[in-house]
Amino acid sequence: VAKDLGLELPALRHRGVRILDTGRTQYFVLDLQNGHLSTKERVDREEICAAVAKCTLNFEILVKNPM
Repeated sequence: VAKDLGLELPALRHRGVRILDTGRTQYFVLDLQNGHLSTKERVDREEICAAVAKCTLNFEILVKNPM
């Protein structure tokens, strides 16, 4: 994530970067030490969107301080 945003790793903490999931469950976590985005818990496709052919999970990356 740091690389994709064009930030150095320390800037993730200083700029207050965080993940905002749009659903009830937070599935993703951002490691501020290495800048990696990973799943926070098991993602069960059948539970999330069983009746839908195309399943997507939406989230936003919020950077508080100016870019």
